[in-house]
Amino acid sequence: MAHRSWRGARGAGCAALLLALSCGCHGAAPHAVPVTARGTARAVCLGYNGLDRVNPAARVRAGRFATPSAAPVRVADGTDVDWSRDPYGDRSWQLWLHSLEWLGGLIREYERAGDRAALRTAAGIARDWLADNARPGRLPEHRREAIREAAKFRLATLVCLRRHLTGRWLDEAIASHARWLARPEHYSGPWNHGTDEAMTLMTAGCGIGRQDLADLGHRRLLDAILAPPGGARPAVDDEGAGNEQSAHYAVYNRSRWRLAFHVMRECGRPVPAELVRRLGLLDEFIAFQTTPAGDLLQIGESYAGRASAIDSPGTGPLRYVATQGAQGVPPKERARVYGAGYVMGRSGWGREGRPFADEMSYTARFGPARYAHGQNDHMALTFHALGRDILVPSGNIGYSDTTWRRWLASPEAHNTLVVRGVPFRENAATALVAHELRRGADTFRFSDTAFAGTTRSRSVLAASDPDAVAVLDEVRSAAPRPVEQLWHLPAAFTAVPDESGAIATAGPVRVYFLRLPLPGTTSGPTRIVRGSLTPRQGWIAPSARTRLPAPVVSFTARGGTPPARMLTLIAPVRGEARPSVRTRVLDDGTLRVEAAFSGHHLTFEAAPDGTLHRLP
Repeated sequence: MAHRSWRGARGAGCAALLLALSCGCHGAAPHAVPVTARGTARAVCLGYNGLDRVNPAARVRAGRFATPSAAPVRVADGTDVDWSRDPYGDRSWQLWLHSLEWLGGLIREYERAGDRAALRTAAGIARDWLADNARPGRLPEHRREAIREAAKFRLATLVCLRRHLTGRWLDEAIASHARWLARPEHYSGPWNHGTDEAMTLMTAGCGIGRQDLADLGHRRLLDAILAPPGGARPAVDDEGAGNEQSAHYAVYNRSRWRLAFHVMRECGRPVPAELVRRLGLLDEFIAFQTTPAGDLLQIGESYAGRASAIDSPGTGPLRYVATQGAQGVPPKERARVYGAGYVMGRSGWGREGRPFADEMSYTARFGPARYAHGQNDHMALTFHALGRDILVPSGNIGYSDTTWRRWLASPEAHNTLVVRGVPFRENAATALVAHELRRGADTFRFSDTAFAGTTRSRSVLAASDPDAVAVLDEVRSAAPRPVEQLWHLPAAFTAVPDESGAIATAGPVRVYFLRLPLPGTTSGPTRIVRGSLTPRQGWIAPSARTRLPAPVVSFTARGGTPPARMLTLIAPVRGEARPSVRTRVLDDGTLRVEAAFSGHHLTFEAAPDGTLHRLP
């Protein structure tokens, strides 16, 4: 089940919804009776977000309700549910209670075994919801919010129920929910909420014969990709990139769009070829956000996951990364730049003499300001080498703990460059100034003014054979400012400072963070932080409500005019052999670095203008 962030809605809209629904709960409405599948053949049941699996029929009959992240709680006596329950103080828990999707276990029991009692229980609970939530004035705001946010999921469940039952009360409830969802102020736009809303609206309209509602849902789906409203980025752009700035939501949206195409076809609406093309390109976009170990990177608000867990991977790039090269077809390119704000690449795809699992991979972020499920991770890097994650993103703790969620989204929680003492501007874009992608030496450079009164730039060399990352950071400002370069490692590592920077160790792998001296610059102290609460630093979040202490290597400097400049070489090795590094300054101020480790040599230059270049 995918957790979602919350979107505000007007209280008046909630009242209109509830008052409309009250018409279907009282008076002489007939009992629901079973119907044949033929009458609702064009209505698609959109599923239950996993709540049917954790709420089987026996559990619901016992009056208990659970979510995948919380233990079962008694909420009902028969079909009489206490809709005010909030045992965990968790708004997501209350949303899922009011979604009615937990009735899916009962509906599936009827579909599996023909158990009409299960269907009657599902209908009884649905009618209880309609009756108990019909007077919004007496409800607290958090409950009204749950009712609003759950409307599309509740409508989808009512449509699933209607595939097997008919009744005036049920059609009226579906129509009222659909009309509410059709109002422009209740449409979330071209992201996962809006996709769910639009296809739910479409299948509901088809199910009850309201072609106007079905047409509106179809039009919103097309516009989300081909003509997004309000200047928003397309849900999937023409390069295949998703717009939510999150690897987790790219995978989630892929599944929702596959379902949306099915709904379009079942409702007799066309699926344009361009939508099919973009969804195919989305597979490649996701494949680039996996590691050679088969893990899905936690870019943006993402939980830890495996590529092998992606549903219906097809026969292309997703199948390839899910099977670590055993099946499927790899992406056409070794490295790519996406205009949505990603540079992503690797040493190879396991087809040129190097096993898939032994390849090196990296990602970097730039582009538009944070949006949807993105984080403030511009210029941040991830790095995987020697079969291990080396540099990792912060992850996602869920949506109930807003304090930790805010920190995990901050620049301090990522592998980036932070300027102390000045405000950070979330709405600042980051430019990709230059890039060259060539085997063994991908280079790129970013620049922005995200920290007030300063210009920061980052040049990166992602090398293979040997696998390493070199990073040259620069901060210019009118007044002197403390600057901090942060490197976040997985929890399995331990790290200590040494005379040339820091060393991190996990099993047989050592990672050397080497500070290389630049002409005219001085270095500040090196710090290692792990699991600090005051201030927060040294944490990663692999899943909801879970955080782990993990080491952070911090290099500091102070700059203004002249600027602060830091050059760092990140070199992973197996065993205890320390990298050999020599530097010399050329006549034009360029620093030449000659390094040897892992049985290979790496020679590169850092020019005064910030350019990094690998030499043969």
